Amino acid sequence: MITIALAGNPNSGKTTLFNALTGSNQYVGNWPGVTVERKEARFELEGEEAILVDLPGVYSLSPYSIEENITRHFIAQHSPDVVLNIVDATNLERNLYLTFQLLELSRPVVVALNLMDEVRKNGGGVDCAALAKFLGAPVVPISAKRRVGFDEMFAAIYQQAKTPAIPRPVERYDANTRLAVSEIVAALGGDDSHSAFDEKEHYEHRDESHRDDDHAATDAHMHIGGYYDEGDEDHAPPTDWVAMKLLEGDEMIRENAYLTDEQRTRIRSAIAKYIERGRETYPNIDGMTLVSTARYAAIDEAMRRAQYRRRATQKDDLTERLDRVFVNKYLAFPIFLVLMGVMFYLTFGPVGTFLSDGVEWLVGLLGQAAEAGLNAIHSPDWVVSLVRDGVFAGVGGVVVFLPQILLIFLFLSILEDSGYMARAAFLTDRLLGRLGLSGRSFIPMLMGFGCTTTAVIGARGVENERDRRMTILLTPFMSCGAKLPVYGLFAAAFFARYQGLVVFSLYLLGMLIMVACGLILRRTAFKTGQTPFVMEMPPYRFPTPRNVLRRLWIRAKDFLTRAGTVIFAMSVLIWFLQTFDPRLNVVTDSASSLLAALGGLLAPLFAPLGFADWRVSTALITGFSAKEAVVSTLAVLTGSSLASLPQALGGMFTPLTAFVFLTFTLLYTPCVAAIAAVRREMGSAKAAAGVALTQCAIAWGVAFVVRCIGLALGLG
Repeated sequence: MITIALAGNPNSGKTTLFNALTGSNQYVGNWPGVTVERKEARFELEGEEAILVDLPGVYSLSPYSIEENITRHFIAQHSPDVVLNIVDATNLERNLYLTFQLLELSRPVVVALNLMDEVRKNGGGVDCAALAKFLGAPVVPISAKRRVGFDEMFAAIYQQAKTPAIPRPVERYDANTRLAVSEIVAALGGDDSHSAFDEKEHYEHRDESHRDDDHAATDAHMHIGGYYDEGDEDHAPPTDWVAMKLLEGDEMIRENAYLTDEQRTRIRSAIAKYIERGRETYPNIDGMTLVSTARYAAIDEAMRRAQYRRRATQKDDLTERLDRVFVNKYLAFPIFLVLMGVMFYLTFGPVGTFLSDGVEWLVGLLGQAAEAGLNAIHSPDWVVSLVRDGVFAGVGGVVVFLPQILLIFLFLSILEDSGYMARAAFLTDRLLGRLGLSGRSFIPMLMGFGCTTTAVIGARGVENERDRRMTILLTPFMSCGAKLPVYGLFAAAFFARYQGLVVFSLYLLGMLIMVACGLILRRTAFKTGQTPFVMEMPPYRFPTPRNVLRRLWIRAKDFLTRAGTVIFAMSVLIWFLQTFDPRLNVVTDSASSLLAALGGLLAPLFAPLGFADWRVSTALITGFSAKEAVVSTLAVLTGSSLASLPQALGGMFTPLTAFVFLTFTLLYTPCVAAIAAVRREMGSAKAAAGVALTQCAIAWGVAFVVRCIGLALGLG
């Protein structure tokens, strides 16, 4: 069997190629011990079985992220037969940095130049033969999207698998780097057959006094990527590569290598002389920068020999002009806030209200028709009550807000597809940096506006474990789309003239509380420093209607599925508990029902917030299952139709207590699905329980402060 490792930069077309090659024949899971997705597929290559392993997209093989560790561990120690390196030909210089690092691993490599059709279309070109000769590896032009060049690529892969040509990129670097590498290789043993990570070879040369400690650290030494992939055979990484990483100051390599005191002394001397020689040309330079400089010098030479030409396109010019505005030092944040304000105004203003009113009219019409049909066949009163008060009042009260939810997702999808979302992450990097995070955390946090569960899972894309865990803890403070029905109902009932402003203020409050909690976490549980932020700025483009509509359909289907399952079940359960007493007798007053008894136990907790009604506490409890259920529960408990529910709420809340209730809803624990996602991603039930309890406590405290401020201002 031929094992092919698929490696490349993010947004290079790697995923497009993988999907084109494998179709639905994919095996998806997680890498052992980590939450990063693992995809592989089996197919036939020249009559032989082949397995294609899709490695995480990375810009380098530095040990700063889970993705980088996985990629370099798999290639360095699992020894795939071929590494298929996908390179974006429109950004050749940036992509070749990873290519040279892959070549340093001394594994058979095939370089696939993706998007060559675009390069040629714009009058550019690459001499693939010259580039291949310089790299020491086959170079094949392809178009993953159009499936062009696949036959040539497969032929090169098979040739490399059977008669591999092992590249030696170190030979392409400057004399200073080559000398330093040779000195370190000599110190390591001078033979690639025995690496500094070959436990047996080096263990035999250690003193007796060191053996116990070394033996205890065997797993850590052998598995330099930071995780253990059970069942796969590890191989010692090449000595040239180890030498390069030592020159860079790679702590993971330095700490995990089996070295004698003499070897360590020789290596330190070689590194010191390397830096000293480098400073003759570059004063105050360090080892890492020197190695990077050597790679970029080799990249420049590779591009010169390949006669790389890429002309600026109209898309490039447009992107440059737009960035002068959207990432402008003075205009960027005002534009961002205006875009968010317009989004909320249209969603909860004329457009969203008009669409919701239409859905409300339709649901009311269907409810009347259903009730008339049941009465026509002389159905029992409890059946009519179940359908009218349980199904249509509960589920219908939530479905009416579907247009507003879809509008939010429409705007977010347009911003993402247009390329603006990456700019927003860049803009927020400095702010998030004060929390000890990078701008990369902004993406899952913004996803939290849609769904907390999705956002928690989306935190897998954050570069290191510290930032990822902190992002997971802070993301639930971003108001999810499931809370929109609650906001819409109360804003329409109590703040009709200022609906958009009120809802916008809730989102801002959630973000302010998130910032405050982030500052506390940075000074307590997450004191270590943040990692550098690197994110590619894609060109601006018009959103693809197909992609936008597909996202809306997925969201609508998810919402309606929840409405037809969780919310339906919760509405029926609430109706049952409200209709019967502990002896299962039908009650005439819901205050004597089973639900009143259960809700009354928690009602005193909310009395300081201004709403001690057992129906309110019951609605908040059902919100643990799904936040939309808060609306359906209130509709069922008040026996109100969609049209009369705001009036019913007017007898339970004042404008101040309504805003306090919204504040509590904004901040208290997310739904059960989100808590389950936190448990899965954090790997701890204790952490998930802590998130739920902490958010409830914060919600109560902030809501209490809001009420006190309101009373002090005479708004009670």
